[in-house]
Amino acid sequence: MAHVVESPSGTASSTSAPSFGEGPPRQVLSGTPGSTRGGRPSRGPARRLLARLLALPILYKVLVANAAVVVIGAVLGTAITVTIVRAIPDQSLVRLGLAFVIVGFLSSLAVNYLVLKAAFQPLHSLERAATAVRRGDLSVRVEPTTFADPQFAHLAAVFNATLDEIARDRHELRALASQVIRAQEQERKRIARELHDDTSQVLFAQLLRLTALQSSPSDEVRRTARGLEELTVEALEGVRRLALELRPPALDDLGLQAALGDLAQRFSEQLELPVAYEARGPRGRLPAEVELVLYRVAQEALTNVAKHARASHVWVDLDRSPDDVTISVRDDGRGFDHAAASVSDERGIGLGLFGMEERVALVGGTFKIWQRRGGGTEIFAFIPLKGAAPSSRVMA
Repeated sequence: MAHVVESPSGTASSTSAPSFGEGPPRQVLSGTPGSTRGGRPSRGPARRLLARLLALPILYKVLVANAAVVVIGAVLGTAITVTIVRAIPDQSLVRLGLAFVIVGFLSSLAVNYLVLKAAFQPLHSLERAATAVRRGDLSVRVEPTTFADPQFAHLAAVFNATLDEIARDRHELRALASQVIRAQEQERKRIARELHDDTSQVLFAQLLRLTALQSSPSDEVRRTARGLEELTVEALEGVRRLALELRPPALDDLGLQAALGDLAQRFSEQLELPVAYEARGPRGRLPAEVELVLYRVAQEALTNVAKHARASHVWVDLDRSPDDVTISVRDDGRGFDHAAASVSDERGIGLGLFGMEERVALVGGTFKIWQRRGGGTEIFAFIPLKGAAPSSRVMA
């Protein structure tokens, strides 16, 4: 948008203010043809007047356009009427007046339409951008127009600045979420290792001592040893199960496909629920972050099925191609409450829908969930592999 600035001498000159990502105004060196003092290009009276008109708010643009139509219509109408009356004295003044009224009305309508269409063009652009933002596209921006109203231009500038601020906040939030998730996984891995190396070893040593006590000649000691042995076995199994949920060794040692197969089997045994697992595509290793994200998505999806779905069958499908990998977890249950599934479980292991979506987004993927036709829910994650560095390990 060009703005006119009055110089100290009273003459009008113009400067161009950058708007909506435009670059700085170009300067013309003094002494070159077509330039004035200060290095600004010279403009004639007509261009200065046009710049002033374009800088007016839409109300005054419409007023100026209508005033121009009235003045031009009055001058031309009077001149044409006088000419026709002199040339054709018997011409009907009623028909002539009606013709001028019709021509004046159509001219005013056309001028108002053109002016309003040009003036409201930024508003239409703003509406399209707002609709795109509502659909989730935060990369859209309002583009500048030649006949932009100053108030609309300011509104568009504020809108674009707000979107830029939101984009920066989302970038910082995603970086922070990435750090939190990485720290969380490292802590899970450390706790799982301590449970396996320390707690499990202590419980196993205790189990050996209790087994030895069962050879005692005292019946009371043997009964007590058997009871304590059963409790120790249950505690040992609980520690092993918790360590697997925190960080399954198969994921690091054998890869995603084997880890998902073990996960499906464990859930099927624990819940007495048929879990069908199928993996299609190449069997090579994926990048470590991608494997971890897909495993956590499947783990949380199965947890939600166990807590909310009341399903009789569950299907887990892993599809891999050279360019992408997808995972789908489907059930035939009654679905589940999204709000309830968005929070962690009481042990702090659950990720929730928000956590699943964030993890998938951190590796450049998309996450969706919907109710299946005929009942049940499907959770779907898609991760592109283009540009991702594959793991050097190959699954045996």
